[in-house]
Amino acid sequence: MEHGHDSDGCKRIKNGERKMTDLSKQMSDWVKTMCSLDMTRGSEQLLNALAGLNLPGVNMDALVASQRDNLEALSASNRAAMEGIKAVAEWQVKILQETVQELTSAFGGLAKVGSPQQMVAAETDLAKKAFETAVSKMRELAEIVTKANQQATDAIVNRIPASLDEIKDVLKLPPGG
Repeated sequence: MEHGHDSDGCKRIKNGERKMTDLSKQMSDWVKTMCSLDMTRGSEQLLNALAGLNLPGVNMDALVASQRDNLEALSASNRAAMEGIKAVAEWQVKILQETVQELTSAFGGLAKVGSPQQMVAAETDLAKKAFETAVSKMRELAEIVTKANQQATDAIVNRIPASLDEIKDVLKLPPGG
């Protein structure tokens, strides 16, 4: 009976490995789709429509150039955010795969443990190792997210002061007007 239980546990783990592989592929496909979104085409259409407007006292060429720089900064921010999402997704897939491998190995080791005291000691060691690994991986994830957020924010934050100055200059009326 006990042997059948071990066999069921191994089957569940192998099934879990298959599901993890499927999940890894799905996450990878989703990340590729998200990273392939191109905002520049729609942005160019918007800028072309804006350039066609004729507003008295507004230098439309300068306004369009200013907005083009803003959209480029937004696109750079978007790319950085997508790279961050990709890094987090890849990290999560890696962690899930490692966890399944460790569990498979751990369950194999537990099957060889003899006395109840040895079983409790082995389970305690596994729990301690799992906790330490989880804390370490959470720190790694926090570093990835922090870096991605900083990169995504920098592109826009660095652009805002110049954009405000450009808009102020564009809206100035020509001398004598």
